[in-house]
Amino acid sequence: MDRIEYLADLIVRRGCGFALLAIGTVMLGLSYDLLLCLKSGAILEALHGSVLGLFAYNAPKWNHKSTELWTLLNKGADLPPNYPPAQLLEVLRKTYLRYAEMAGCVALMMCVGAVIVWIVR
Repeated sequence: MDRIEYLADLIVRRGCGFALLAIGTVMLGLSYDLLLCLKSGAILEALHGSVLGLFAYNAPKWNHKSTELWTLLNKGADLPPNYPPAQLLEVLRKTYLRYAEMAGCVALMMCVGAVIVWIVR
């Protein structure tokens, strides 16, 4: 089970890394105005967390053979015999939820930062 959780974490972490690269690029482009930078970062990060939440909601309904996790598990050859496919999707769901919660925390911190900048101005 540890390998399955590790691979699911790797898949979601890689996708989140690309999303954070895009969000960071937008924030860097708006860095001339700190308030606008933090506001846009908070909105984009909240959107990112919402997408992860939707993925977590829909994960149990997916075909397990069409997921990247299945491909990384050598199309099921690395799994024990009679391994329930629903358990793979449950691991993905939990991983998506964990990262959605982290994205929500980051968005909240950016909102707090924007409020502080707004008050100080």
